[in-house]
Amino acid sequence: MAEYYPYIKMLHVICVVLSIFLFLLRSAWTFQGSPMLATAWARTIPHFVDTTLFVAAIMLTLIIHQYPFQAPWLTAKVVALLAHILFGLLFFHYRGSWAVRKAALALSLLAFVYIVAVALTKNPLVFG
Repeated sequence: MAEYYPYIKMLHVICVVLSIFLFLLRSAWTFQGSPMLATAWARTIPHFVDTTLFVAAIMLTLIIHQYPFQAPWLTAKVVALLAHILFGLLFFHYRGSWAVRKAALALSLLAFVYIVAVALTKNPLVFG
């Protein structure tokens, strides 16, 4: 499977770019109250992209033989991914104040930036 590493990594990176693009697009639509959020593709494609991203990530960890809770940088990425997801859910589904939702969006985007920084440096203390 190692011979497929460059292709799987490329798929992973493409999905990262698509994922954040779709996240930002859906965020803008949320602020605008756009009916586009309710379209079938807007409710389906992001999940397909994120699932593909996740499967590619698992395949990459198997190829390089580094795993969360064994490799600190991967552990940091998994924890930050969970934060990104949870804050994203809060932004998209919380029906309370916009201040809370905006803070959740900012924290979700910060977690995403951290994930990318750790991926590029292989260092969980990238900002330290």
